[in-house]
Amino acid sequence: MRRSFRDVLKQESPVSLAREAIWRTRKRWYRHRVLARLDEESCPVKFREVHYYASGIPDVHPTSRALIIACADEICEGRFPFLGYGTQELGREPKWNVDFISALEWPSAPIRDHEVVRLDGSDVKVPYELSRLQFLPILGKAYVLTRRECYRETAKRLLSHWMDTNPVGIGVNWSIAMEAALRAMSICFLLNLISPLRPDEEIWLASVTRCLWHHMVYIEAHIEFSHLISSNHYLSNVVGLYCLSEFLEGRKMSAKRRLYRQRVESEILRQVYDDGGDYEASIGYHVLVTQMFTSTLLLMRASKVAPEPSFLERLRRMYRMMDELASPSGQLPHVGDCDDGRVELLLDDLQQMLWMKVAERNSLRVSRLLGIGKSLFGGRNGSTEDAKWYGLGEVTTPVSSAAAQDMRRHRTAIFPQSGIALVRAEQTEVLFLAVPNGIFGKGSHTHNDKLSFVLRLDGDEVLCDSGTGNYTRNPNLRNQFRATAAHNTIMIDGQEQNIIDRSTGGLFRIGTEAEVSRIEHWNENGSVCLRASHFGYKRFGATHTRTIRLVESQREVILEDQLGGSGTHTLEINFHLAPGWKVTSVENLQSEICARVSGRRELGIIFRGSGNVCGRQEASLVSTAYGSSTPSSRLRFWGESIFPARLTTTLSWAP
Repeated sequence: MRRSFRDVLKQESPVSLAREAIWRTRKRWYRHRVLARLDEESCPVKFREVHYYASGIPDVHPTSRALIIACADEICEGRFPFLGYGTQELGREPKWNVDFISALEWPSAPIRDHEVVRLDGSDVKVPYELSRLQFLPILGKAYVLTRRECYRETAKRLLSHWMDTNPVGIGVNWSIAMEAALRAMSICFLLNLISPLRPDEEIWLASVTRCLWHHMVYIEAHIEFSHLISSNHYLSNVVGLYCLSEFLEGRKMSAKRRLYRQRVESEILRQVYDDGGDYEASIGYHVLVTQMFTSTLLLMRASKVAPEPSFLERLRRMYRMMDELASPSGQLPHVGDCDDGRVELLLDDLQQMLWMKVAERNSLRVSRLLGIGKSLFGGRNGSTEDAKWYGLGEVTTPVSSAAAQDMRRHRTAIFPQSGIALVRAEQTEVLFLAVPNGIFGKGSHTHNDKLSFVLRLDGDEVLCDSGTGNYTRNPNLRNQFRATAAHNTIMIDGQEQNIIDRSTGGLFRIGTEAEVSRIEHWNENGSVCLRASHFGYKRFGATHTRTIRLVESQREVILEDQLGGSGTHTLEINFHLAPGWKVTSVENLQSEICARVSGRRELGIIFRGSGNVCGRQEASLVSTAYGSSTPSSRLRFWGESIFPARLTTTLSWAP
């Protein structure tokens, strides 16, 4: 996440820059001092048993049991399931430093973080994902459920092989602290599941404990802290360090537990808006960050530590936001970047990895994560199957039948700071996006999705966000998916809402031009109305304001786009269809275009412009899991108009 030097000078105060300069100078000395501890011959810590998972065998549904065992069986056979890549034959001793998609590998040498992106067709996310070792707790759970030694022994063998081939500080898997933190948590969770360790496993446990100590030292030495910016990377560092401090016993470890717990509690107030939304302008990262904070809470529960009330309340709001935005099946919309990041793999992930084709998978199908939130805080959606592993029961709050009906059909939910609103009517849901640029304009996961929207009918997406695709394997595809044209919004004069840096170093940079207004909401003549504006085109003397009206009685949604400014401008509006929906006709009638879309229902789209407009169906791509894309279609309308101008689009459907 690198900003240009010019952006840093423009966005930061002299005081902040001075603090950052001092920190970076001290960091070099601090890193050298901390890493010196790796030379100690004896390991200064011991493993400490913590019941992150509840004791005993959880009473999971037979389907859940079968899923866990089936996934563990695949891993025992050297077949590793991934959400976006499918199941890969990596063998009993995987090559941990290889991108198995491109077959390119990284050398067994010290690698700095900026050296992992090579733009040679490789994607460092692949070895990172494998070396997070998140399959280890799956093997541990299979052992708990069956007591079959093959799962325990496979987990031990794979972990030993990873340790032997990835000495601390050497290779791509030691290039950033975030990867070390997530991996360390997986190892701790495995040890919890197979504990107590047997007398003949003491030597193995000692080597694993030393490895965990190396992870702690490495993370502390390479911590991704900055006075200028804080993101999921730094959060993963302090969550991982808190987890390690709970599972390790030794000198000053008690103080570390207190320190890192407090840092996590302070980060939730820094990185999460009051309305519960993660401030990186991404639903995918909201899911990852929610898992990080939830793991911290579960560790606190296991250690009988009371969290700060402000931490609990902010986490509750994170779950409330997901609960509101999720479809009945527990699927969230793809907003901003999504790289399928997890702290733990849940049953939703396993089910898709094993039982669904890659093209049918969606990494934001998170019913079981919602179920954990439901068990902790209450809620409407989600299965509590995964929650059983933590000894959580479903929260039951007495609710009147009238209140329950209102909860199910709550017409409007607005998250003002996150810039997301949802309106419902019968089987229709519209999600409206006026998402501010991430981290107050400093983030790297923002997409040009200002004033875009998602339409659901009967719980399924009809008009969708295009997703993410990939990060570094294909830079052109990366920029295509985050561009304005990849979203259901308007592009003026062929320009981006935020300027996209298309240089080789700009894959995680985007401009800050498109400031947004807060979403307004009102009811009018039986319609629910939402309105917002963005100002990304002020540099061309133009503005865009969109009003969305959901007319319940007519089964229609009306978009009114006001384009402010003067002079003649070209315009383009796109409507991206979710896979499974097809354009059946497009009829051009000068200032009006009529289109028909078919799927589970028939959808009509009528677009009216202030001048001559054209329209057609075009091939498109939708990415619902990182690393994969599914062919789909979009309706693209374009024309020329004198500003100010008003465009109207009516979407209607049969019962």
